[in-house]
Amino acid sequence: MTYLHKIVPMRMIEVTKSSAQTASSGDIVLFDTVRATGTHGVTVNSSTGEIGLDTSKQYRVQASIHVDRSSTSSSWRFAWVDSNGTEISATDGGYDAEWTYHASSATSAPNATYVAMYQSNSPIGSIRLKATLLNANSSILTSTALLIMEVTP
Repeated sequence: MTYLHKIVPMRMIEVTKSSAQTASSGDIVLFDTVRATGTHGVTVNSSTGEIGLDTSKQYRVQASIHVDRSSTSSSWRFAWVDSNGTEISATDGGYDAEWTYHASSATSAPNATYVAMYQSNSPIGSIRLKATLLNANSSILTSTALLIMEVTP
């Protein structure tokens, strides 16, 4: 029996925040630090929050989100948006992260990691992570990070 085996180059890229960010609904998460296993096609604009992707490659982007809410009775949601600010739907590879407050649950901030995913074999040129629901004066903590797998097909 013969097996065909194709080896494709893959890079791991970690994108993080060097400081907490005060934010509310509508704000973009501003990442500013990049570490990688080698040469890659990802760029980060720390002023706009834009994550540039090489459209000739394939990506799986995982955002681990940690938020300190300004109100213990508030919910939050983060979603991927394109360069025009339009939310990227699940059909196009964008999956949001949401934590919903319930009066019967503990009122302290959630300690779990909540994950927003973007995955595409034909990525758009840039993505941003946007707080679509977030109480004013909340904090996006430095433990919020992106793990990006980049594959050259």
